[in-house]
Amino acid sequence: MRDRPWPTWLYPANTVLLGALALAPLLPDPAFIGVWLVLIFTVVSVNTWVGRRMGTPLAFPTSRGFLSAVAVAILFLLAAWLVEQMDEPTWITVLCAVGASAGYGIGSIVHHRSTHR
Repeated sequence: MRDRPWPTWLYPANTVLLGALALAPLLPDPAFIGVWLVLIFTVVSVNTWVGRRMGTPLAFPTSRGFLSAVAVAILFLLAAWLVEQMDEPTWITVLCAVGASAGYGIGSIVHHRSTHR
C-alpha cells in the first residue's frame, strides 16, 4: 500500500510549494510567518487529501532514494531560513530554493519510476 503510484500532478505541485517555502524567508518578518504557515498547511493538507483518496493518508514511500532526496530538500529549506536570518545576500536564499525544488524533483523522478512500472 505504501508504494502506490501518486497522481502525476502531485510531484510538480510539491516541488513548487517547497520552492515557495524556501523563498518565504525573503518576505518581511510579520508576513513571512503567515505565508510560511499557510504554505506548510497547504503541503500537508494536499498530500493528506491525496493519500486519503488513495487509501494511505499518512503513509510515506519506502523508496530510500525518494526519502534521501526529500531529506536534501528539507536541508535546503532550513538553509534558506538560516541564510535569511543571518542577513546574507538574497541570491543565496534563491539558490537554496532552487536546491530544495531540485532535490524534491529528483526524488519525484525516483518515486515515479519505482511505482509506475
